[in-house]
Amino acid sequence: MLINAILLGGLYALMGIGFSLQWGISGIINLSYGAMVILGSYISLEIFNLLHIDPFISMIMSGAILFVIGAMIYRGLLQPFLKGGIVFTLILTFAVRLIVENIILKVWSADYRTIRLAYAGSNFQLGDAYVPLTKFLTFITAGILIYLTYLFMMNTKIGKGIQAVALDKEGAQAVGMDVEKMYMINFALGTALAGLTGSLWASIYAFSPHLLGPIVGKVFIIAILGGLGNIWGAAAGGLLLGFAEVAGASFLGSQWQEAIGMVIMVGVLLFRPHGLMGKKFFG
Repeated sequence: MLINAILLGGLYALMGIGFSLQWGISGIINLSYGAMVILGSYISLEIFNLLHIDPFISMIMSGAILFVIGAMIYRGLLQPFLKGGIVFTLILTFAVRLIVENIILKVWSADYRTIRLAYAGSNFQLGDAYVPLTKFLTFITAGILIYLTYLFMMNTKIGKGIQAVALDKEGAQAVGMDVEKMYMINFALGTALAGLTGSLWASIYAFSPHLLGPIVGKVFIIAILGGLGNIWGAAAGGLLLGFAEVAGASFLGSQWQEAIGMVIMVGVLLFRPHGLMGKKFFG
């Protein structure tokens, strides 16, 4: 149970970081995030079917394609209407979700799909437990991507610019920083992380448009648990949600799996509304 929780939590951590950055820094609650995750899965599926390229490699293409899509959505749809407030952005991102969902249904139908890797049934022994190789590779890859995202945010000019805009928008404007460009790159980066997560998801789980809603629910919980805009907070929130779901399914039954995450989220909102590792200015 512990191993399953850690492996699942690693994937949740990567999935939650992009949503947390979009919400915490760009100020956009992206209801289309689940659609972007699943779109990343379908992109890897098509690349695998056409070119027989492993999802652990094709995720680079998924991430790149979703980065461009995210930049286009922000620049062409969200940026002109941000002054309308949070309700307006909720409506717009929900509209994007519906558009992407219907494109997926039209192209791939509502059937569950899987990517059948040659080594999908392989595992190795760790103590008395057998660890599935694909889940282990997914966990390691997710950890590397999380660390690379952290390095980008901390050690590059653009990453530091994004943080500066999040901390003091007026101050960043005063020193000549292009605030809207930083917001666009941040939103596109979050969308790219959704695409990367989708490719990793496709390597171990079945996927279909039916997952769009549940994924948005999970990333909401992860972002709130960890603290908005906090990379390591989102990672910790993902691991905590993984533990909660696995423990809930093991001790209380699978019907309580989703509810436990919601209960934890409500508890955090009541007693630490800026998240376990978040800071108040991000809220």
